[in-house]
Amino acid sequence: MNHLLIVVLASFSVPAMALAVYLGLRLHRKEAELKAVQVRLQVYDGGESPPESSEDITVTDQFLYDRCCRFMMERRPFLVVKYTVQDLANSMFVNRYYLSKTINKFSGKNFKAYVNYYRVMYAMELFRANMSLRIEDLAELSGFGSESSFLSSFRSVMGEPPSYWCNRIRKKYRVVKK
Repeated sequence: MNHLLIVVLASFSVPAMALAVYLGLRLHRKEAELKAVQVRLQVYDGGESPPESSEDITVTDQFLYDRCCRFMMERRPFLVVKYTVQDLANSMFVNRYYLSKTINKFSGKNFKAYVNYYRVMYAMELFRANMSLRIEDLAELSGFGSESSFLSSFRSVMGEPPSYWCNRIRKKYRVVKK
C-alpha cells in the first residue's frame, strides 16, 4: 500500500517526485529498523525478554531528534544568548530530561555543545556572506554570550581558531582584510 502511494505521488510533478523519493527512503529505513528489532527479539528464548537499555534507539527518539535539528535550522533559536534546554523542550512539547537524553544519544554532545555547534555554523555562514566582519561581531551576531565562549566553541567544532579559518576563507576568495 505504501509503495503504491509513493508511485502515485511520483506521477504528479518534480516536487512530488522528490517527496516520493524521500518517503521511500524513510519507509526503507523504518522497514530495516523493524527487521533489526525482530532479529534482536529472535535471539531470546521464550521466557527471557531482551534487556532494556537506555542506549537503545527508537523511532520516536529519532523523530524527536530530527524535529529538533529542523527546528534549530529553520527557527534559529540559538541566536538567543541564554537559550536553554527547557526553552527547546517547551518548543518541542516534551520533557527536558527526555530531550536532553535524546540529543546526547544522537549527537554525542550535551545540550550546550549542541547549541554552540549551530551557533558556530551560523557564524561561518555570516562570515561567508560578509568577510569584513570581525571575530567579536561574529560572536555577538551568532548568539554567544562572550567572545571567549565563541573562540573555544569554534575551536572545538572546527579544530582551529576562528581567526585562522577566516584568513583561510579570505585567501580562498582573495579578499583583502580591511
